[in-house]
Amino acid sequence: MKFRAVSEQTKMNYLMWSIKREILKENAYLSTLSYDPTPIMQIVKHYFDAWDPIALLDANSTDDEYEGEARTLTIYITKHLADLEIASLSAAIRSVFHKSFMDEFQEDDACEDIAAAIIHSLQTIGLLG
Repeated sequence: MKFRAVSEQTKMNYLMWSIKREILKENAYLSTLSYDPTPIMQIVKHYFDAWDPIALLDANSTDDEYEGEARTLTIYITKHLADLEIASLSAAIRSVFHKSFMDEFQEDDACEDIAAAIIHSLQTIGLLG
C-alpha cells in the first residue's frame, strides 16, 4: 500500500479531530455515571494546576491547561473507586502525562505525592472509604 504525502495542515487537522473525538468519548462516559463526577475532576485539576509539571501556567495562560488530563484521570478514578491506591494512581498519572506531553513530561517522584494528595482529598469529601 502506498501512502501519499500529506501537508502539515492535514496532519494538524487530523490531530485536532482525534483529540475532539477523544473528548466526546470521555464526556459521554462521564455523563453515564449515576453521580456527578465534577468534584473528582475539580480535585484532580486543582492538584495538576498546583503541580504544573510542564510549566504551562503563567500570567497569560488559560485556566484549562490541564483540563483534558484531569478528565482522563477522573475517568480512571471513577473506574477504580473501590480499589484506588497510591501506586496505581501514580502510574495512571504518569501514563496520562506521558501520553499528552511525551518527552516534555519528565517523570519524577511527584506523581506519588500528587496521587496521595488526590486520594486524601477524595477521602476527605467522602468519595473513598
